[in-house]
Amino acid sequence: MSLEQDPADRDGPSSVGDTLLRALTRLTPPRRKNPLKFKLLSAAKFDSPSVKGLLGVAVLSAAFGTAVVYFLNAESKLVGEEQYSVFAAMAFLVMLVCYRFCQRFLISQSSKSIEAAMHQWRQRIVGKVTKLSLRNIEDFSEEAITDGLIKNYGPLSQSIITITAGVECLSLLIFMYFYVVFLSPLAALLTGIVGVATVLGYLSVSARLSDTMREAAGSNAKLDRAMEDGIKGAKELRLNTSKRSEFLQDADVASSQLYKNRSASASLFAEVLASGTTASYLMAGAVVFILPILNPQEKDDVSRIVMAVLFLIGPIGGVIGSIQQLNIARFSVLGIMKFEEEVDACLAKNEEPDEAGNTENLADFDLIRLENVKYSHRSSLGADAEKAFTVKDLNFSIKHGSITFITGGNGSGKTTILRLLAGLYPREQGDISVDDMRVSRFPVQNYRDLFACVFADFHLFAKPYALSLEGLASLDSWLTRLQVRDKFPEDLSAGYDTNSLSTGQKKRLALALALAEDRPVLILDEWAADQDPQTRKFFYRTLLPEFRDSGKTLVVVTHDDRYFDCADHHYHVEEGKISLASENQGGGGISQ
Repeated sequence: MSLEQDPADRDGPSSVGDTLLRALTRLTPPRRKNPLKFKLLSAAKFDSPSVKGLLGVAVLSAAFGTAVVYFLNAESKLVGEEQYSVFAAMAFLVMLVCYRFCQRFLISQSSKSIEAAMHQWRQRIVGKVTKLSLRNIEDFSEEAITDGLIKNYGPLSQSIITITAGVECLSLLIFMYFYVVFLSPLAALLTGIVGVATVLGYLSVSARLSDTMREAAGSNAKLDRAMEDGIKGAKELRLNTSKRSEFLQDADVASSQLYKNRSASASLFAEVLASGTTASYLMAGAVVFILPILNPQEKDDVSRIVMAVLFLIGPIGGVIGSIQQLNIARFSVLGIMKFEEEVDACLAKNEEPDEAGNTENLADFDLIRLENVKYSHRSSLGADAEKAFTVKDLNFSIKHGSITFITGGNGSGKTTILRLLAGLYPREQGDISVDDMRVSRFPVQNYRDLFACVFADFHLFAKPYALSLEGLASLDSWLTRLQVRDKFPEDLSAGYDTNSLSTGQKKRLALALALAEDRPVLILDEWAADQDPQTRKFFYRTLLPEFRDSGKTLVVVTHDDRYFDCADHHYHVEEGKISLASENQGGGGISQ
């Protein structure tokens, strides 16, 4: 029986790794008001054959480990009687090999299964995030997305082996205890009393340990953000001594808080660890010092009982060592699941249309029209929607093969209008239509496929995605024409380092990539702003007319008033409203 489910089977029964990850969230730690209450996993949660298989391996491992101690004790008794058993020696070796195999198989297979499940979770959540509208993405903080897609997985991955080993140690601890019962019920009672006292001591600090770890995670996140700010704002800090001083004070506060929280966590965990180690020795001490008094008849068996009890120390240490990692893993899994729930909630509200069947090619459109379109950004003041920035009463149409310039002051709404046009923002009111076809509020992909965009806040990936051989050849050609080909490796499909490029060079790469996609409509948001005068003139006087003559439709945000005559139509945006500023009747034409 295979203990690993096919990762491709995502819609069927949960994989063993998925089951184990979700099991972590059902381990509810005790609260301070009731330290004796600890909700264990329901057996029904382990009804997967694969999970049962792993539990069976854990039981076998514990049984073989106990058998190792049994044959050690048996041989030591024979040695004390000046005898020797080849069978006991061989059985010891066989049990040891079997124990090692089961232990190794359990840890490696469980870790592999959980890593496979984490891989599936990442794929699933990333797929959902890419379906979010731009508005949804902006609603999430950058930190929330980073934690949900990246940071929570690292601690979880690091804790899995320790937790799995802890489960195996717990199984071995149970078997070893029953072996002590077999040797001496009274010794088992004494060690059991010590064990119960240890458990009660753990429960008394468990809630505090969980709380301090949660606070430490929050402090760590604050410090991470502070360090990121310090790196991104290095220029500003270097230029202003007072600003640097205040930043360092805030960073010091965040670091101090993290120090206090982690120190508190370490202190509590040290208390748990020390209690567990002390308990192990107390168990042996109870057998050595108390058992002969309570039952003198068992004094000859004290050495064998003590050996069995001492073998409890290893499993106890393994269980205790996994406690902290269990809290870390549980915290990480809950963080991932919470993020996915928030993404699902956004997708449910988006009311995305069914894209099945929406395969109509719109590239040969004549007119894209916006009528009475309105969109409001989320207010930073919460429910106070009246203070949110709004673009409204947008009425304009773009004809195929035209050049449209859009101008306006900073914050006037130009970029918002471009994103509405490209289908990245869901409009609140009004209509967008392509010829006679009305575009849904959340536009389907065949509409978005009309646009290749270079926004002011564009992002460059490390390789040219989604380009065919023909597209790569086009990219090569445009990089050459834009005079930056020498900045890139010979094989463009293998990727490139964008960090080595200047701002202007990055914009040239972004333009070349947009042209290589060969979309009907090209949207450029202040592309020429970071170019030298010669390149700027080449862009307006040569490239834009050439693009139009090749059949492309261009929508360009610009402040270069000396080149306004290059446009067929010029719109001006002010306080979220757009109006026709000028029209070149000899151009491609645009109607309002």
